[in-house]
Amino acid sequence: MSDYPVWWETTITVYNKYLDPQTLVITWYRHVLHNCFWKNASEKVNIGNTVLETNNIICRIPKDDAYLPKYMWIQVPNDKMQNYFTLAPGDLIINGEVDDRIDEYIAGHRANDVKQKYKEMQGCLEIQDVAVNVGAGRNNEHYYVRGI
Repeated sequence: MSDYPVWWETTITVYNKYLDPQTLVITWYRHVLHNCFWKNASEKVNIGNTVLETNNIICRIPKDDAYLPKYMWIQVPNDKMQNYFTLAPGDLIINGEVDDRIDEYIAGHRANDVKQKYKEMQGCLEIQDVAVNVGAGRNNEHYYVRGI
């Protein structure tokens, strides 16, 4: 039985970008996660007569043994990277389980193409901020992600 709230019911697909330091080839790794929280969060701020609107997406991901901080994830051998995931600025998260292949070298399959495809449905975020909320004394250990 999970200690996470019942509204943590979303399946997401994380795409991690890896730039090989020797070949300079970009590869995207896909990882599907279940029982996450997803929220579209719009805010309006009034500054004098000007109204600024922000459209952020918040995603909370339950603690997972497959998570590695970016500095550790990039040290994993390339043939094992698909077994793990990281959360770093510039990575993508899509609301739902999708099997799109991101390949920066094929038109129509680049990260921007995939992002645009799901952005129209408010189902995609590019990670801006990450907080790792795990450790002793915490309830519902999770990773907090905010993006646009």
